[in-house]
Amino acid sequence: MFWRILKKDLKRKRTMNIILLLFVIICSMFAAASINNIIAVTGGIDHFFDISDVTDVALSMPAESDLDDRIRELPGVSEVRTEKYIMVTSSKNFSRDGVKLDNFINPAFFISDDNMGTKYFDEDNNVITDVEKGCFYANSPFLFNLDIKEGDVFDVNIDGQTVPLRYRGRFKGALLSHESFANPFLIIDSEDYNYLDQDENTDFNGLLSMTVYVNTEDVDAVRELIKDSESVSLSTREEMKDNYLFDILAAYLLMAISVILMFTGFVVLRFTIGFTISEEFREIGVMKAVGIDNRSIRGMYIVKYLAISVVGAAIGFICSLPLTDAMMKTVSENAVLDDNNSRFMGIISSVLVVAVILLFCYFCTRRVKKLSPIDAVRSGQTGERFRRKSILHLGRSKLPSTGFMALNDVLSAPKRFSIITLIFTLCMLLMMLMSNFALTLRSEKILWVFTVPECDAIIADVEYFKELYEDPMKYRELLDDSEKMLEENGIPGKCSTAIGARGETAYKDKKANIGYWIIKSRDDYRQRMNEGSAPQKTDEIAMTGKAMDSIGAGIGDRVRTVIGDKEYEFLITGRYSTFEYNGYCALLHSDFEFAPTRVNSTMGLQIDFDGDPDKETVARNIEMLKGIIDSDKVYTPSEMINSATGMSDTLSAIKKLMMILTVVVTSLIVILMERSFISKEKSEIALMKAVGVSNGSLILQHVLRFVITAVLACIVSTAVMMPLSDLLMNWVCSMIGDVSGMKCAFDPLEIFLICPAILIGVTVIGSALTALYMKTIKASDTASIE
Repeated sequence: MFWRILKKDLKRKRTMNIILLLFVIICSMFAAASINNIIAVTGGIDHFFDISDVTDVALSMPAESDLDDRIRELPGVSEVRTEKYIMVTSSKNFSRDGVKLDNFINPAFFISDDNMGTKYFDEDNNVITDVEKGCFYANSPFLFNLDIKEGDVFDVNIDGQTVPLRYRGRFKGALLSHESFANPFLIIDSEDYNYLDQDENTDFNGLLSMTVYVNTEDVDAVRELIKDSESVSLSTREEMKDNYLFDILAAYLLMAISVILMFTGFVVLRFTIGFTISEEFREIGVMKAVGIDNRSIRGMYIVKYLAISVVGAAIGFICSLPLTDAMMKTVSENAVLDDNNSRFMGIISSVLVVAVILLFCYFCTRRVKKLSPIDAVRSGQTGERFRRKSILHLGRSKLPSTGFMALNDVLSAPKRFSIITLIFTLCMLLMMLMSNFALTLRSEKILWVFTVPECDAIIADVEYFKELYEDPMKYRELLDDSEKMLEENGIPGKCSTAIGARGETAYKDKKANIGYWIIKSRDDYRQRMNEGSAPQKTDEIAMTGKAMDSIGAGIGDRVRTVIGDKEYEFLITGRYSTFEYNGYCALLHSDFEFAPTRVNSTMGLQIDFDGDPDKETVARNIEMLKGIIDSDKVYTPSEMINSATGMSDTLSAIKKLMMILTVVVTSLIVILMERSFISKEKSEIALMKAVGVSNGSLILQHVLRFVITAVLACIVSTAVMMPLSDLLMNWVCSMIGDVSGMKCAFDPLEIFLICPAILIGVTVIGSALTALYMKTIKASDTASIE
């Protein structure tokens, strides 16, 4: 009997069941895809490290250092591998068809195929064992903004030594960052490498450096050995994983969006179940009259939704596979990922969606207990009424009759229409949040998390400020010369720069390698603090929470630090946030001097033009600067951040997907709700037709009801958008790094015009088309209860 009832129910309510099935598919698809994404990125990194033979420790140092030999003598060290590089400071050392390259920013490094410290992989995930003479493989930063295909020939020139190299393809390295602001690496044949590595090369181009890979049981012993060595930095295996910081950030942001989408689906399910039970009062009353208990009746509904959820989850999981591949495209291009576990976890997530739906159905069907056989006789009514009078009165209202009835319907059923408003609000938030996240990750509002002063333009050409890497004291000369250049060309402004160097830091018995930053600014720039205060003296520092945790220190403690060949003692005065050095950072007072040491990093030259110019003037000034310094590597802060994170374009693509998804979801919701209303209000619609109300007026009434809820949803979503955006962004950043206090940016045009227009437009079209079904209802249907 139950099976016959279910079969008839599935046929009779085909539209509602199909829409519900589509919601389950969407929920399952995004749940599986987001779980796959997170598992593939987080778990895949360990897999990539394992197959690449990444060691316990990696040390970066000048090539002339003998530390690798001294490390081999340490007890507990089982393996030491060295990998030497030839460094080329500028992309202009490369040319194709006589045209110099100007696409990458940071220095490029050549690796010899007979001196690879870890395993590298080609685009087909095969290990690269050798490179043909005259050929090269390159990683992603070298290919940034470059129209390149296999077989293209490039000429590389280092101090008069020129070698033509043919491009063989992209390669993947576990420890190489693939962001556009990262260092390009090229693997070449050993003969070509030796030809470029000439002893007479004394220019900064051709400078040798190396990475030493160490497997050891005692990392602290290695730290102790290098503490007095200049220009040596150490990273543990765990710290090396932070190269994938922004990939993990994107995965968690998508997970947050998926949770909102699933919550939307559950709200729709709640409405559907509640509506179905209230509509089927007669069937339920009759079943109870013939002796069927509450448990059996509830079981019948649960079986129905079990069938829908199982089919939907299976289809959703299958659809999640191409979605996962699309979301993982950037990561898979630069890493060798093991997706076996992620696929399994995708199946688990789909099963969990089914389980949650069933649990949700169990609680939502409790209303069955309240219905009795007498409800079948009284049309679902108990005969009692305790409802207050409506706040609207037809006689005193100045609204047209159709508008009055639409508004009165909404106010007379606040619970029903509040659920619709909530669903529309969640749909709006899906679009708004992705828009905010994409804009924030290219907004100058987050310059502070990159330890960069506010500015109008940034010169990021290493060739322009390469002297800083040799002598940090030349920052004065750099700032003076740059401001003089700006003045002479009629675009005066103030210049600043941020320079960083590694330092071995100790507190009590704990040690860590931390990046120390100094902001050299003409103005009294103060970095934003999360806690405490910025350094006021040269013996004070602010540290990130991640750095303090690594050594067990806190605000008010004094730490010992070796920078270069000199030891310092600093007082920690505050805690701040940054993405630099993967969050293991400290900020020095602006008067502190690094010399004598070699700078590891710089954030380029920041320019703040005089007179508070508008965007058009800044754009003209930047174009002038490109011509003056003969480089395209002059950016707005927004362009610099977008390149540094490499995420905004990905999130923008996901945002467009969310807009399409919102159109689909909203359409499905409107169709589901409107068909439900028409079915429930069939007698009322027939009665209104009997007294002369036209089809057009009825359709308009139903459309206006949805428009009212859509407008309310726009208002509510706009009100909660920024607090929710900030909450989610900070939650995600706290999950993957040491950044808090983020404030999301937003585009007023998208938030206040485009997103509401999409929601209201889809609502109007969907409800109007669905409401056309009312034309099939006749005045003679007044007494029908079917």
